[in-house]
Amino acid sequence: MSTPTGFKRRLASELSAMATAPAPVGATRAPARRLRVRFAIAAVATAAATAVVVPTLSGSGAAPAYAVTQQDDGSLVLHLDRPEGLPGLQKQLKEMGVRAAVLEGDENCPTGAPPEAPWATMDYAMTVSSQPWSAIIRPDMIPDDTVLPDGRRVKGATLLIVAEFGKDHRTKGVSFRLVEEVPKCSVPGIGAGGPDAHL
Repeated sequence: MSTPTGFKRRLASELSAMATAPAPVGATRAPARRLRVRFAIAAVATAAATAVVVPTLSGSGAAPAYAVTQQDDGSLVLHLDRPEGLPGLQKQLKEMGVRAAVLEGDENCPTGAPPEAPWATMDYAMTVSSQPWSAIIRPDMIPDDTVLPDGRRVKGATLLIVAEFGKDHRTKGVSFRLVEEVPKCSVPGIGAGGPDAHL
């Protein structure tokens, strides 16, 4: 079957005109938009793999009251700015599997400071960072229940974090220690960190 010569010429002419004509404006924008979306998804996926940040914002739109960021080595960077961040911080640490209790220091606590776990390595479980209002928690350094070689069972510890806030409701200081039992209240300045260790 043969194709008429006139049809071939018209087809060749139309194809040639289409090849040299500029592309419609909408056609050039769509690929760029898809590229941006793909890049944004990749950036979010990368950030999720390296850190988990959970802030609690005040109603005024101010800086987060607290944030927890998980590092690649498993340590946690903690920021605490105001007392309204304490409940969220406690909940977040629990959800992340960290045995920690967070309290606001109470000068009138009748039991005073809780006793320290006898074999706790508190200096390694949490360290106050040189950056203001932050500290580093090492969950792997919070001792688990352990059976000693002689068969005695030693109870694990909980990282107790006691925060102090100034009259401006900003973090004034944080102290911490590893305890066997979490108290209902604690005086501030219970040990490592002390009243001048600003988180």
